[in-house]
Amino acid sequence: MMNLKKLNNNWRKAILLSACFVLTLSILPGCKKTSSPYGSEALSVEDLLASGGKDTFQLKTTSVLFDTLNTDNQIFGTVGALHDPKFGIVNASLYTQFTISGAINMDDSPTIDSVVLSLNYGGYYGKLDPQTFEVYQLTDTLSVTSDYKRTSTKTTTGIDLVDPASATQTPNTSAKVVLATDTATKLNPQLRLKLDNAFGQQFLDDMAAGNAAFTSSSNFLSSNYFKGFRINVANTSPAKGKGAVLYFNLSSAQTKLTFYYKLPGDTIPKEVPLIINGSCADFNHVDIDNSGYHLADVIANPINGQSLFYSQSFNAIPKIEFPTLTNIPSKSVINNALLYLPVAYHTADYFYPTQTFNILYKDNEGGFTYLGYGNSLISAEYDNNQKAFVIDLRHYMQELVNRKKENTGIYLIPRSAYFSCTADRVVFNGPLSPYKTRPKLVVKYTEFK
Repeated sequence: MMNLKKLNNNWRKAILLSACFVLTLSILPGCKKTSSPYGSEALSVEDLLASGGKDTFQLKTTSVLFDTLNTDNQIFGTVGALHDPKFGIVNASLYTQFTISGAINMDDSPTIDSVVLSLNYGGYYGKLDPQTFEVYQLTDTLSVTSDYKRTSTKTTTGIDLVDPASATQTPNTSAKVVLATDTATKLNPQLRLKLDNAFGQQFLDDMAAGNAAFTSSSNFLSSNYFKGFRINVANTSPAKGKGAVLYFNLSSAQTKLTFYYKLPGDTIPKEVPLIINGSCADFNHVDIDNSGYHLADVIANPINGQSLFYSQSFNAIPKIEFPTLTNIPSKSVINNALLYLPVAYHTADYFYPTQTFNILYKDNEGGFTYLGYGNSLISAEYDNNQKAFVIDLRHYMQELVNRKKENTGIYLIPRSAYFSCTADRVVFNGPLSPYKTRPKLVVKYTEFK
């Protein structure tokens, strides 16, 4: 990552303006060619200008709703509620199918011992306070070919299947799990919910009766014998600063629904699992309430983003505009362009910032396109030492100056693999921020006639 302080030291002869956008003119003596292909067709030694001019530019910042991306088939399933002191309440639920890994042949007279839903932890966001978990059986079907959003829902039986003694737990995302039936094996950290035995006994009875749904994984899914679960928490409105959204690895072999049972004469339970694989549909449903928080004001009126602006997974992304960038003459070569975006974050805060953003812009058709050159996307990595993101925008600025792209601003989005399956967020300082550090764009360029 390029360091802004080092950059400024290298440019200590540059004129640093007090505005958000600092710009310096320079000269390339004896230049016959430029090393950058962007804008090279405009270069001419005869047109080289003397240095010394300067301009001041504006930086406009805000946040926009971005809540219509698909939430199905994500890296993580999300469950839990948190009350973010800067953003409000986030309440996440998981809808998912299960299937069998192969034909199940059950002997007569199986008796349920217990039913356990195990969800392998993939991380969390917030504070690991006690939460009360609920599991409901779906009455609507899910489909791997359907698109699901964070507002999508499916109906359930309305009967919570979690054993009350198992429902309220303080999640432990780091402790290995040892089962009473296999003390030699340590399982990855996981949430384990004991479910109603009557629910499990019905499965066993149907297996023993030879129900055709249990002859193969494809038959199990196509039969709609078991449509799946909604997994959520009852504590939907935690106190401010409390709670967490938990992330679960649905592709883990240790994420499963296990029926422990005994046959006549057994002393040790046997088990039969239902798993989640690529043939199963799943999606994250997330309710977000920003009311009473500044993000809601920014979304309602973009000008409010000049003080602080925000990124919030599932919900909103930052937008940065350079409205007077066209003051740079079109026959100019951008030598360097770094966008510096400081954040309001104290080290060790539970609500840490998103670590990586990709950059979007709107193309000529108004659709979002990733900003990238060659085989690489432009990204922004969080630098905890600077408490900021620093983004190299040289090629993009060159295209704006040469009028190859419309100057409609850029958008930051967490890497798409995580936007719809985490609860990360960022508070950015705007140009009118009450905090000391404010965003700026440092540009060094050469102007030609």
